[in-house]
Amino acid sequence: MHAVRLHDARDLRLDTVDLSSAPQAGEIRLRVAFAGICGSDIHNFKTGRWLSRKPSTAGHEFSGIVEAIGPGVTGFETREKVVADSRDYCGQCAKCRMGKHHVCENLGFVGESRDGGFAEFVDLPVRLVFKCEPSAPLDVMALAEPLAVALHALAKIRLDDGPVFIIGCGSIGALSAMASMLTSDRKIFLCDQNLARVNYVADLCGARVASVADIQSLSKKPDTPVAHVLDTTGNVAVIQSVLKTLTHGTLGFVGIGSGSIDFDPVQAVERELSIVGCHAFADEFPQAIYLLQKYSPRFQPLIAHRIKLDEVPMEFEKIINGQATGVKTLIEIDAN
Repeated sequence: MHAVRLHDARDLRLDTVDLSSAPQAGEIRLRVAFAGICGSDIHNFKTGRWLSRKPSTAGHEFSGIVEAIGPGVTGFETREKVVADSRDYCGQCAKCRMGKHHVCENLGFVGESRDGGFAEFVDLPVRLVFKCEPSAPLDVMALAEPLAVALHALAKIRLDDGPVFIIGCGSIGALSAMASMLTSDRKIFLCDQNLARVNYVADLCGARVASVADIQSLSKKPDTPVAHVLDTTGNVAVIQSVLKTLTHGTLGFVGIGSGSIDFDPVQAVERELSIVGCHAFADEFPQAIYLLQKYSPRFQPLIAHRIKLDEVPMEFEKIINGQATGVKTLIEIDAN
């Protein structure tokens, strides 16, 4: 079969690899329909930061069809539509026994610690496979993993009825805005350096376009102050700016970036700032599936364009060079 594999940092190839005759016990084989390119895929490609095995088939956001079922697996049938959980957790450590699989002490991710979805087929443990409705569109369902990340981030910053300010309109930022719009009546402020993209997402989500510089004045509004900011960029300069201006509020980090910031903790005391890290997702995956199935026409416009497996290495370079357009690029592997 064909698979896009990361051999080392900046070394992504379309390979032909052998496929075993059947999935192992406790596993399900998926015929991959669609896979999404994530910012963390790009980060791993650029840096090799999470390259724990070489080569490794990339991709942790994908949907597909059950192709075959390994021994001991019940509750699934071939041809059923499914989506994949990205968290390759051990199930044995203290965190897993508490149900906190997203902070598993031995956590890996599909596409890194085990082969992922940038391939025609992938075998996964049954615990990482979730069913979709027969009518669910598999292109939209490929957004389940990043939508679960967005839902978890929104939950972590403990939103109330007041507005939310989302920085970045890539996949996680756009999905956070969409999820907030679909599940609440709160005001949404969006900012992104790509003006065409931020205006497009704002129109889809009924949001208002703003800039990071606006946070200071918005956080001091007497009627509906902005007290919840979610950074999806990981840009340390942006984060530093927010930390200097936000008053009596919560700043959540969900973006993957690099670098460090100079931060005086006294400022957090005097301005009562809460700083929250938002990692992967906890139990939000079923909610993500539900929202995508119920509101699939709302999510469809977030899919910018589709490419084939052999175009993936070139697409990675386009994204790095700022030449990609829209919000989410999907790899169309087997849409039938």
